Amino acid sequence: MMQRVVGLAGHIDHGKTALVIALTGEDTDRLPEEKQRGVTIDLGIAFYREDVAFIDVPGHEKFIKNMVTGVSTIDMAMLVIAADDGIMPQTREHLDILKLLGIQTILVALNKCDLVDMDWLDLVEDDVVRFMRENGYPDAPICRVSAVKNLGIDELRQTLDNMLTRLPQRMGGAVFRLPIDRVFSVKGFGTVVTGTVLSHELHVGQKVQLFPAGEIYTVRGLQTHKQDVKRVRFGDRAALNLANASLDDLGRGAFLATPELFQTGQTWLGKITVLPHWEKPVKANQRLHLHLGTGKFICRVNLLEDKLCEPGQTMLAQFFMEEPVAAGFGDKIVLRFFSPEHTLGGGQLFWPVAKRMKRNDNRISALKNLPGEMLAEQLNGLLIFHRKPLKFSTITRSLTRTLAELDKELKDDSRYFVWQQQVVLKSDFETSKGGISEKLSQYQQSNPLGEGLLVGEITGERDKITPFVLENGVVNGWLTRSHDRFRMVGNSGGLSDFQQLSKVKILAIFNDSPYNPPAISDLKKTLSPEDQPVLQWLIKQGELVQLEGERFLPLNQLNDFTQMLRTWFQSNSVITPADVRDMLNSTRKVVIPLLTYTDTKGLTRREGDVRVWVGEA
Repeated sequence: MMQRVVGLAGHIDHGKTALVIALTGEDTDRLPEEKQRGVTIDLGIAFYREDVAFIDVPGHEKFIKNMVTGVSTIDMAMLVIAADDGIMPQTREHLDILKLLGIQTILVALNKCDLVDMDWLDLVEDDVVRFMRENGYPDAPICRVSAVKNLGIDELRQTLDNMLTRLPQRMGGAVFRLPIDRVFSVKGFGTVVTGTVLSHELHVGQKVQLFPAGEIYTVRGLQTHKQDVKRVRFGDRAALNLANASLDDLGRGAFLATPELFQTGQTWLGKITVLPHWEKPVKANQRLHLHLGTGKFICRVNLLEDKLCEPGQTMLAQFFMEEPVAAGFGDKIVLRFFSPEHTLGGGQLFWPVAKRMKRNDNRISALKNLPGEMLAEQLNGLLIFHRKPLKFSTITRSLTRTLAELDKELKDDSRYFVWQQQVVLKSDFETSKGGISEKLSQYQQSNPLGEGLLVGEITGERDKITPFVLENGVVNGWLTRSHDRFRMVGNSGGLSDFQQLSKVKILAIFNDSPYNPPAISDLKKTLSPEDQPVLQWLIKQGELVQLEGERFLPLNQLNDFTQMLRTWFQSNSVITPADVRDMLNSTRKVVIPLLTYTDTKGLTRREGDVRVWVGEA
């Protein structure tokens, strides 16, 4: 059974806490100061029923950070408006925050109806209907109640129950996460944190990581709805008892999550949205308060699409925090004017970045569709942004995804090139490979005996993809590397007439006596100084292949021998060195290295004194 969380929002003294008491019998004001002043300061938690929790948030503007904390993890909201006051400043700001955080289901409780006459009540309700419609909630139900006199509470409860049953199913995700909204110590048990499980599930005994600090804790105990449980799930209001944790380690603004799947940084790429009714644009480098989950931070904003972000506008931006901040991909934020504090907009965070970006950065257009709904478009944006091979672990942290989710996406989508647990866009790989081939081909045509080109001679130092493609080329055999210089295999270039004669002469020495090659040191003694570079060139080009030590054979003889083996094993199960010696009319000092070579290439396998066929017959 999935728990639902309902947040009660609204202006100070409009009766949110009294409504919670009327609906649950629980008083959510727990602090002595709250009792004394009659004002909610921090978050209050009460259970409406076993599967539904209320979060009562402060209505005073001084405690708006606690309000954002409370509604950052809710499924729906109850907006409480006093009939004698009507719509007030914090009513407007709270609704702005709910909208910025993506809360789509809102029930309006028009409270204190016993304090006004019917004509006034009708006028106030008309104002509320118009207010909700103008803010994108035209179908929000409005219930007339009095929490103190217990009027309309049954109708409110019935409306709430109907709305709860119609709430859409949330996606639970595959990564556990719980933003911390309260921390306290219980005698005999130790440190306890509470919050709402935003995704996945957690079991007693599992490990969780604290972000942004990074410490890892073991879960000693779990509670939900004041009951000890072995597991908490997505949507639950949960209390976690952590082993070896102190109150100083934990606090609001931090969160507990699956280890290694979130990122921490001081500069974040994301998006900013300015509320349509905010009176002025946000400027580049403006200082703002940024609310994320249960935390409040100070940042400066670097606008990436224009000098100003006008009211009603959304654009890409960088957020420069004054302290390290941890987040998941796509996390929603609320932005408030620095002083005096008022909510001006919101946005989302994507991933940390190392450097300040400029508005003419050619990657910006490819990032405008983020955060998107599908992993494919998120991965595409991440790869375009970095323009380098990314390790699986980097991708899962950047996009807050599991390795299983990434594996499935890479198998299902042909846009990616995957090698050695790294990923690049296939289009980038092919472009780089084409550039390498063209550059090396031109070089080898004019320098057929040259040693090759260094990485820096093939590409610029900012190019992070070409070194990856070069390494792939060497491993897969279409490039050779010697002393950090690269050449293409099989691209002989234009040998001079004299060099062509040297090539013919050297190969003739091997082909005139097949499978009885001279030791390479002996061969060098018989060649002229002009022939020596051509011999090295034949080796680099793969036309002469080293078997072992001093023994080399021409590639054509190796290919012929492979075919002989295939034919042999069609009617024989094993072959001995003596069989090979007789087959080739060769000697043991050539046959043994030759068989070792076929073992290495996976064509044969040694079993005692014989070989068996492994390759395709």
